Amino acid sequence: MVHLIATLPDFGVTAAIPPDSITDRRTDADGLSWMRLKNGTSLVGDQVDDRPVGLLLPLDDAWPVRLAAADRLYRQLIDRDADPPITPHRRERLKRALRTIDGRQSGASYRAIATAFFGADRVAAEPWKTSSLKAQVARLASYGRMMIDRGYKQLLRGKTN
Repeated sequence: MVHLIATLPDFGVTAAIPPDSITDRRTDADGLSWMRLKNGTSLVGDQVDDRPVGLLLPLDDAWPVRLAAADRLYRQLIDRDADPPITPHRRERLKRALRTIDGRQSGASYRAIATAFFGADRVAAEPWKTSSLKAQVARLASYGRMMIDRGYKQLLRGKTN
């Protein structure tokens, strides 16, 4: 949502990424840099180094979303707590939904997916035709498909339902 720019025009800005917050840094042959910070944040941009950094935020319909993402990045960079855009529970549900879609695209049945998520004993404990686990996997598949088709935009806007 935000584009990191490392080379800023010289207008007196001195803020940079604190060197002690960087755990890994790489630059490819084209000058594209990748940096991982101690807090887990990854930054990608042109020649990311110890120079002052800036963000490019287009003035478009996604301005509020981009601004919120930039604010979260800023808070992470200066070692403050940034509110996560989604709750841990919602994140786990989204991961399971996308894993369900991956499984279905690889040819796995709902039963095979349920077995991977819940274990063979739990799946075998009730009749599959009327199983609540089967219904849960079907809902995950539906949710995953919706997120792939159009829901990711809601996620980026901070709407998680």
